[in-house]
Amino acid sequence: MFKAKMKFRRFVYRGLAVAALLGAAGMTAAHAAPYGPYASTPGEASLASSLDSANSAPVGDRAAMLQSLDALPTTAQRADALGQLSARNYSLLPRLSIQSMDSADREIRSYLVERRNIASSASPDVPVSGDRTINMMLVGGLKQATYKGRIDRPEAKSDSRSVRFAIDVSPVKNLIVGATLGIDGIDAKLDSGQKPRITAFNTNIGPYASFNNGKFYIDATAGYNFSEFKLRRQVGWSGFSDRMRANVDGDGWHATTEVGAMLRAASIKLQPFVGLQYRYADIGGFMEGGGAASLEVASYRTKSLRSSIGARASATIDTGSWAIRPSVEAQWQRELRSQPDSRIEARFVARDLDIFTLNPTRLARDAALLSAGASATYNSRTTFRLGYTGELSSDRHVHAAVLSVSRRF
Repeated sequence: MFKAKMKFRRFVYRGLAVAALLGAAGMTAAHAAPYGPYASTPGEASLASSLDSANSAPVGDRAAMLQSLDALPTTAQRADALGQLSARNYSLLPRLSIQSMDSADREIRSYLVERRNIASSASPDVPVSGDRTINMMLVGGLKQATYKGRIDRPEAKSDSRSVRFAIDVSPVKNLIVGATLGIDGIDAKLDSGQKPRITAFNTNIGPYASFNNGKFYIDATAGYNFSEFKLRRQVGWSGFSDRMRANVDGDGWHATTEVGAMLRAASIKLQPFVGLQYRYADIGGFMEGGGAASLEVASYRTKSLRSSIGARASATIDTGSWAIRPSVEAQWQRELRSQPDSRIEARFVARDLDIFTLNPTRLARDAALLSAGASATYNSRTTFRLGYTGELSSDRHVHAAVLSVSRRF
């Protein structure tokens, strides 16, 4: 009888042990379920593949993070959680740098357009080269941009403020050579859901030149752009939340050439033109500080080569000492490079899983630019100008306003 009781107890203990092991296995499976079926985009699939390649069950904070992900009630919510864990919030960082380069280029070229208009209606006593042809310009600008969400690229909105100084001289008749220095501060929200914030500070410096003979003109601008980013990223869903921070630097180059004709119809001045624009922006590698969702991101870059064709028109209203010039401009831009933007490679800071990649959806290749402005020039020496430019495309809208003052010495 005693032996029978002992056998029964051993049987019970073994059963409890097996049940405990099965329960533990079930919990591990819940933490390490196949994540591939959750993915709805290539970027999410790459991250899911990295999670599924783990050689051991997750532990600690990552286990809790994945357990909460598995507990989400719908496939769409799990897919969104995978997207938040990816580097999708950083897909437009290079474009913020290019946006700053575009601002610098457009401000200088608008200034050169105004210089040609002033020269074409100046009195004979205004010098055309050498002495008294030093010009200085100061411009302040505001810009708002909205980028629509696409595959592995969330919706983004940005506000920027810029200030720029330029100085140039005419060493010979019809030629302008100068240099410019500007700064551009950008606040961006790169995901409407989790509200990650990016603060960018861009410094842009470069030369410019312009030549015209009264019948046609050639403008050329170039510059180096240095960017400093403060990144704030937040991920969260039911049962999990994490905030990450990182500082990263980037740089880039830009160059633009524009050639146009100088025509006149009665009191209207017309300038049809074609142009070519090159942009290059590089983002340095960085490591986030935070919890289980923190990423280490390798350096990546974006290149752009765009053509443009358009025309501008202006008129001069002479009121004696003052000359008032309203102007309008329209142009069409086309991205010539067919290659996609650089892919983004990332991994969790713990470095115990495979690298996963994200190939951001490129921006639409065609865009229309519309500009309007008015200037007032006093005695061919001092000019005040207020202008607006809108960039309209199927996946982005950018609106900019500038106020500038220039003076000839």
